[in-house]
Amino acid sequence: MLHRGLLAATCCVIALALAGCGSTRDHALLSGHACLAQLSEHDIAYRSIEAGDPSDPHCHIDTAVRVSRIHAALNRPATMSCALADRLDEFEREVIQPLAVEELGRRATRIDHFGSYSCRRQNSRLSGRWSEHARGQAIDIAGFRLSNGTTVSVERDWQDPGPKRQFLRHLARRACRYFSVVLTPDSNAEHYNHLHLDIGPSRLCSA
Repeated sequence: MLHRGLLAATCCVIALALAGCGSTRDHALLSGHACLAQLSEHDIAYRSIEAGDPSDPHCHIDTAVRVSRIHAALNRPATMSCALADRLDEFEREVIQPLAVEELGRRATRIDHFGSYSCRRQNSRLSGRWSEHARGQAIDIAGFRLSNGTTVSVERDWQDPGPKRQFLRHLARRACRYFSVVLTPDSNAEHYNHLHLDIGPSRLCSA
């Protein structure tokens, strides 16, 4: 019986590690006026918009916003849910900026991304599960620009030895405490050039 109990416990630990469930913090997702007030209080540059199709549950954004700056600017404005903007704010303040200073010696002044809201299925396939991008609950981070003009690129620096690689990999691991799904170039071929971060119901820490 002891053997079976230990085996069950070991399997449970492995499953949690693979899913990333054991390290994710308990974050409440805000929406509506409470969420917008939070963005305003934290000085996020955004505007409320109408986006998605309210009649289509696959492509409806709860409290849609168009964000041009968290604390660092975005390379281009991004449409997303207010809840995702709020989570990015928390992640930037608590992880991106302190880690950039600690490991690269500079703050991040720009976050480069490939997009957030996109009404599509996972990996743009014609069938299968819908992506969290379809609900504005995901963003694809391509890299960063630092205060001295240096750039950090997921595509270029994820594999190359050095401080930029270390920064990206530490960032991805810590992201698992803030986002329910984290995908990296090590996850599959589709993510060779970006980090996928989302706040959907699934749990997967592939960092």
